Amino acid sequence: MHADWLQLLASPDHLGELYGGAPPSPEVCDLFYVHIDERGRSVTLGFDTRSFPVNPPREWEVGKLNAFEFHLVFAQVEGLQVTGWGASEAQKIHLAIHDGGSFEVVLGHEDSGIAFRASTACLARPRAYLASDRP
Repeated sequence: MHADWLQLLASPDHLGELYGGAPPSPEVCDLFYVHIDERGRSVTLGFDTRSFPVNPPREWEVGKLNAFEFHLVFAQVEGLQVTGWGASEAQKIHLAIHDGGSFEVVLGHEDSGIAFRASTACLARPRAYLASDRP
């Protein structure tokens, strides 16, 4: 999973340029958003990290921005299963890339979580912001 996560995010179509080919690992990305769109057969996952991009756009270099969020939109979703959701499920993310470029995503555990397969994944809404240092 870790290698597939890094492979997906390191591509130029995702976070590759912002992070110089070394995107943040899943351990430093907090899943804060899950949106299931049954009409469009998509699942959108939102992540937040304090691992700031090494190559930020010029407009992000002002204001001491120190946090980054991004969304991954998985489309042409099949086999969606939701068996439960909570804080512990949001902490476990499994992503596998199969031959042909399809994706298998499992959020949570075998007995509680969200699982699906998708044909595509794209980056959406990357945003830098100033976050408090307080826990």
